[in-house]
Amino acid sequence: MPVFFFDVCARGRLEADEAGLELASAEAAYLEACAAIPGLTAELLRVGDHPRGYAFVVADEAGRVLFEIPFHEVLGRP
Repeated sequence: MPVFFFDVCARGRLEADEAGLELASAEAAYLEACAAIPGLTAELLRVGDHPRGYAFVVADEAGRVLFEIPFHEVLGRP
């Protein structure tokens, strides 16, 4: 099964996902990232941060960026 990496980009910083996740397809990786955004947003708000400017950068095993998913696209607000 392919491995996908879910880096978090926030205000010019990139927090690299060193482990990745084995998922069936790029579509499954996209859906996984979208499903994780509400929980990460709740955690950010809990520690006094705001999700504005945060995005997932999803890459494959070769390091090719497949998707950039701004949190606001999932949350419904810019």
